[in-house]
Amino acid sequence: MRNAAIALVLGLTLIAPSTPAPAQTLTIRTTGEPETVTSWQRDACSESDAPDTPARAFRDASGIVHLIASHSTARALTGPSLDALRPNCAVIFQGHGQDDPRLHDDRSWISSFYTMDGKTVFALVSNEFHAQKRRALCPSGEYMRCWRNSITAAVSTDGGVSFRLSSAPPNHTVATLPYPYGGDVGQRTGYFAPSNIVRNGDHWYAFLWAERFGAQQRGACLMRTDNLADPQSWRGWDGKAFSVRFVRDGQSGDAPEMHLCAPVAPGVLQGTVRSIVRQRTSGLFIATLAMTRDGRTGIWTTTSPDLLTWSKPELLWTAPLLFRYGCGDAAAFDYPALLDPGSPSRNFDDVGKTAYVYMTRLNLDKCKITWNRDLVRLRVEIDGG
Repeated sequence: MRNAAIALVLGLTLIAPSTPAPAQTLTIRTTGEPETVTSWQRDACSESDAPDTPARAFRDASGIVHLIASHSTARALTGPSLDALRPNCAVIFQGHGQDDPRLHDDRSWISSFYTMDGKTVFALVSNEFHAQKRRALCPSGEYMRCWRNSITAAVSTDGGVSFRLSSAPPNHTVATLPYPYGGDVGQRTGYFAPSNIVRNGDHWYAFLWAERFGAQQRGACLMRTDNLADPQSWRGWDGKAFSVRFVRDGQSGDAPEMHLCAPVAPGVLQGTVRSIVRQRTSGLFIATLAMTRDGRTGIWTTTSPDLLTWSKPELLWTAPLLFRYGCGDAAAFDYPALLDPGSPSRNFDDVGKTAYVYMTRLNLDKCKITWNRDLVRLRVEIDGG
């Protein structure tokens, strides 16, 4: 594995109302090499049972830990702790393959979870409409030219054993473009890849990724809600406030610009925010991203006191990535997410002095991505704060 331990310093000055506070820093460094959590060749329940989302974890009411890092047919790892998980072949969620893009219920990746009591578990879902399978909508038959993505909501009432859509489609929709689906527009469009959900004050927050389309700018958008049970209660950041009400497919009658999110810290968050956790000692949020910046490719971190202002990203670990690898590489990586096995949080949304970066390792076969993917984790130490 290239790159051993790389130390990084994340600096952020916190200003008090009257006098400046001293600079607060976190030093994060990797220790050791990645260890395998699940092996596709050993543990897969089916060919497509491969980690294709960042690892998310929560504890149910009985104390059992559920970790989900799955494909569109979602399964969980379960066990007494993050350090003692076993694959479970029971399907917990999948989309319904509906042909109407206005229903936002085609192929769906359940991606983000939050529970207050370990019984009711709220979730965000990344829904992909695959029009290449509907040639009347996508004459080219090319996946990327016709792909429209949206964020939807699901819920479990049995502690995460099974999930269903939170409402009948399309009322389960959380965030989608205000433009009607246009078919073969030559690029993927929509809102993608929600981060995990974190609570800050009276609201719950999650990042999503926006592609440039119409008046929508490309970048990391932040949304929040005060009611996880209501998919329509999420509001996006407009650059000044959380005032963006997401509407479906041009149905509002308003100018589309009124219903588009503004990317947060576009010069910093230049890749999809895969996870956000709060460091318990400092109170700072840490975001993890897989991206290329300043000519360097790998896993990056950045910190924030408020989820809106972010420090300069620092390279945590150099590695080839899903869309940035060479034919000489044995594997590519993506979906980095920080998880602390010792977290007291039911939702593993904070970290202490040590944690793990969970990632998907995509084992390359003659320079190609296949189903052969493993969930791995890399230990990190966090100092300061």
